Amino acid sequence: MADLERRSRARDRLLTAAPALLEAYSVLTRLPPPYRMPFADAARVLKANWGQSESVALTPAEYWKVLDLESARGIGGGRIYDAVIAYCARKAKADEILTWNVDHFGPLGGDGLTVSRPGESA
Repeated sequence: MADLERRSRARDRLLTAAPALLEAYSVLTRLPPPYRMPFADAARVLKANWGQSESVALTPAEYWKVLDLESARGIGGGRIYDAVIAYCARKAKADEILTWNVDHFGPLGGDGLTVSRPGESA
């Protein structure tokens, strides 16, 4: 959180890929007890932390493009969701994806889009 607070103070533009909100909600509401959050609490936590950030989503045509391009690259399974987040970042002209899942997102960087772990980036 310190990294996000530092970025916020620096007035960095913070974006949220809309699909990542749903993925976070899914995780928060399916964790094993006692960590699982009630549905309404999970929605409130996400809104409290990310409700003021700019969200970006793909259009239906952009989803079809992702499927065409990523299937040709051999990307499937759960990795397609990571690819969608990377496409959202590129659509918003972001220069960095901040994630703890660098192993999965690393190959999706390039062309001016870096992938960093919180606290490790500039």
